[in-house]
Amino acid sequence: MPHDRLRKFNIRDRFAAGDWDGAMVVRTEEEIYVSGQTGSELDGSRTHGSGHTAEDAAIQAEIALRNLTVLLGEAGATLDDICRINVNISDRAYRIPIYRTIGRHLRGVHPVSTGLIVNGFARPEIVFTLDVAVVPQRGSKHTRLRRYHSDDAQYGFERQKIGCDFCQVVRAGRRIYLRGQMGQNLEDTLTDIGDAGTQAVQAMRNVETLLGEAGAGLSDIAKVILYVTDRAHLAPAREAVLRHLGAVPCVLSEIIVKGLASPDLAMEVDVFAVQA
Repeated sequence: MPHDRLRKFNIRDRFAAGDWDGAMVVRTEEEIYVSGQTGSELDGSRTHGSGHTAEDAAIQAEIALRNLTVLLGEAGATLDDICRINVNISDRAYRIPIYRTIGRHLRGVHPVSTGLIVNGFARPEIVFTLDVAVVPQRGSKHTRLRRYHSDDAQYGFERQKIGCDFCQVVRAGRRIYLRGQMGQNLEDTLTDIGDAGTQAVQAMRNVETLLGEAGAGLSDIAKVILYVTDRAHLAPAREAVLRHLGAVPCVLSEIIVKGLASPDLAMEVDVFAVQA
């Protein structure tokens, strides 16, 4: 069966350039893909909160979650079907207002998450994008392991009152999504500030533990994304990740970002697994 492609648009209507027909939602037999949501209206006619303040960031997050709710509804899903969120932000100062808004909308859902500080987006007035992984539950609820509230967790050496319900692992059928793993252990202890290689060793230990708790193993990993905050961190972090993966020939992407959840963190790794 062909995929359902919903809310089709031409890119020239959003960026006044180019000529390409896209879709905001693609619904396959097992998963729903949604374009990254921002503070823009669904028709691209206006971006809210363009003043680059913390208050504007909260407004953009509110619009993004409103739009996401609408798009998932049109695809026959709800916010409860979200397995994973990826929050990309252009300035660390926006992190708390954006996450608090996300936390209100996703209270009780407990997705896994990765948060990145990046250099910018397609339009200068946009301060963040929200990407999600969605698997409709269809009567069989996702398994969400190691649930926690963000206010009780540490990010590096600090606690952040961002008001979100998260978890470390979501299992949706054969698909397994992990929270972005960093250099702190699963009890939130970080011992090696600035040492990307040592942090990556701990991150991969976490990955192996979490996959085991979800009934999977390293051999089920399909894709790894390695984020580092400085090019100098890339080689030691990569070496640690690949050493832990051993003979697992998965897909690997490497990205240098402006920052992670805390300045104490030098690397983060996203892992996507599908149990064979």
